[in-house]
Formats: sequence, structure tokens, C-alpha cells
Amino acid sequence: MTPLTPLRMLLSSHHGWDEVAGHHLSVSRSFFSIVLPASLFAAGMLWYAAYFNGKVYAPQVPLAQWEAVIMLFLLLNWFSVHLMAGFIRLAVHAEARPPYADCYHLAALAPLPIWLSALSLLLPLPFFNMAIGLLGLLASGLLIYHGLDAMFEHDDSVRTESLAYTVFTVGALLWALLVALIAVPLL
Repeated sequence: MTPLTPLRMLLSSHHGWDEVAGHHLSVSRSFFSIVLPASLFAAGMLWYAAYFNGKVYAPQVPLAQWEAVIMLFLLLNWFSVHLMAGFIRLAVHAEARPPYADCYHLAALAPLPIWLSALSLLLPLPFFNMAIGLLGLLASGLLIYHGLDAMFEHDDSVRTESLAYTVFTVGALLWALLVALIAVPLL
């Protein structure tokens, strides 16, 4: 993979995806190589924002409460990847259900832009952070569409679009729930 491959994966069902579809990683390998580092990065950025700029986001909330919310966020991220993998497996329109490990691999790759959008927390600008988070969500939707096409559908059809909309909608609702679980305890 070249440094531009991840960007190409947002726009193509072949650049990078052919390589991903050829590697059948186990669930544990996908978790330890993709989910764990990316989710820890996002949690670390949340902790950074809480420690250095907590007064900008929630002035009355002590650091200990932030830390509890961040730990809950981290655990729910891990659970949500498993949940999305199961949903993808049920939603794919194949004659035989795809292997759970392949569905987990796609479910692990899809939230990467959202987790990377936590980098915006270096700047204590809540509206900027929300805008970058929404861009991450959009990029995640593109990864879902092209990943479903490359790994399971292989025809870039209306059926693939419909499946991608369904999976993206469920994922976006799950993401909104995670964001709410962060925001509500901090109010």
C-alpha cells in the first residue's frame, strides 16, 4: 500500500480494497491491528481535550468524570465494532453468509476516519471539532460503500448502494448514540 491508498479507498472499490479483500484476517488480528490502536488514539485525544481544554467543553466537570466517560466510550467502541460486524453479516445479500471475520474486518476499517477525526481535538474549537467529526462520518460512509462492493457485492449496483445506505444508517445511529453517551454525563 502506498501513502495515498487510504484516500483512494474512499473513492474506489478496487484501489486498496483488492488487497484488503485478499487478506482474510481473524477477528483478533483485526481487533489488535486496527480497532485497538485507532480507538485508543481517539480515547487519548478525548483525554487530551479533557485535561488541557476541559473548561472549553464542559467547565464544571472534573477530570475524574471525564476519565470515566472516556473509559465507557472506549469499551462501547469495541462493542460497537462487533455489533456492526454482526449487522453487516446479516445484511449482505449473498447466497451464503460471509465469514464473520471478513465482516469484522470491514467493520473495523469503517470507523477509522471517525476515530482519526479526534485529532481535531488538539484545537479547542467545538464547532470545528463537530465539523471534522461529520467529515469523518462521511468518509466512513464512503469506506462502507466501497468496502461492501469490494468484499461482498462485486457489482457496484443499486443493490450495493441500498446495502451501503442501510449499513451506514445503522452505523451513524450507533455513532450518534456513542456521542450522546459522551455528552450527556458531561452536561
